[in-house]
Amino acid sequence: MSEVPRRPSSVEPRTRRAVLPLLLVLASACGGTGAGGSGSAASAASGAASPPDTVRVTDPGLYPEGVEFDAARGRFLLSSLSHGTVTAVDDGGATTTLVDDTAVASSVGLQVAGDRLLVAASDVRAVFDSTVGGSAALGIYDLASGRRLHLVELGSLLPDARHFANDVAVDADGNAYITDSLSPVIYRVTPDGKASIFVRDTLLGGRGFGMNGIDYDPRGFLLVAMDQQRALYRIPIAAPDSLARVQLGEPLAADGMVLRPGGQLVAVAATFPGGGPREEELVELASDDGWHSARIAARAPLDASVSPTTVALRDGAAYVIQAHLSGMGQAEPVQTFEIVRVPLSAGSATGG
Repeated sequence: MSEVPRRPSSVEPRTRRAVLPLLLVLASACGGTGAGGSGSAASAASGAASPPDTVRVTDPGLYPEGVEFDAARGRFLLSSLSHGTVTAVDDGGATTTLVDDTAVASSVGLQVAGDRLLVAASDVRAVFDSTVGGSAALGIYDLASGRRLHLVELGSLLPDARHFANDVAVDADGNAYITDSLSPVIYRVTPDGKASIFVRDTLLGGRGFGMNGIDYDPRGFLLVAMDQQRALYRIPIAAPDSLARVQLGEPLAADGMVLRPGGQLVAVAATFPGGGPREEELVELASDDGWHSARIAARAPLDASVSPTTVALRDGAAYVIQAHLSGMGQAEPVQTFEIVRVPLSAGSATGG
């Protein structure tokens, strides 16, 4: 969730239930997280001959920052910055509320992990208002029913600090790792809901908006996006204090991102080709040395005006959520949001 906020003039209604006041307009793409599942069983589960190019979701005021794909059931999952829900969406755009957690103000990054759904839970008001302390928690829900299994408080591990839980990743043992965009910490939550600080380092933020997307490489490390630094960090699970900046061929500020099974990282990112003005792109990064360095191997332009935030993988295809965040707080809420398939074109940069 990249932060360039301004205060809106009004608060939009929500028909599903009363919502927190939306006091924020985000003028650029927002992070988290959330990342996406690979979805090898998607076509069989959905019964569709071929996946759609675009899924239109009509749900006024949803503002979905995160997207995931539930391969077992052939459905997309969307978070919401305006309330603590997760919405399931079929290929025709029909919606079902999977999670409606009244203890959560904003659902941000999503991660499918086996039969569980992990949700970075926060309060979007903290992104723009320094008088709001914010919150950080991890919601763990049954993927089939949406029943809450755990709601794990994280912000209390670092008292007297501000918090915004942004994105979540899961390692091979089922441990979850959650970025905090307003504090320089990554939290770890065990499968049974026990929380701790995994790493705390000033390289990971401390002023302004810090960490964004996160994903786990099965070789034993995390990749974490830093917004203001236009950088990625590599953090070994066994030695988190040995975190190091990935040497990139060109700077980029990644939002939501997901690793392919082959090891390439697909990310919604702000890029600056040739040192020029900011552009919004979907990029695929590749590394030949275990993510000590990386290069852009493929890319596709995105429309910044519709707030692309993150990406999910479905049968290898990249789907980007268009969150329309500039509509938050306006008198008339945005009615429809799009999940769009984005083909990547080969195009490399130096490095890696």
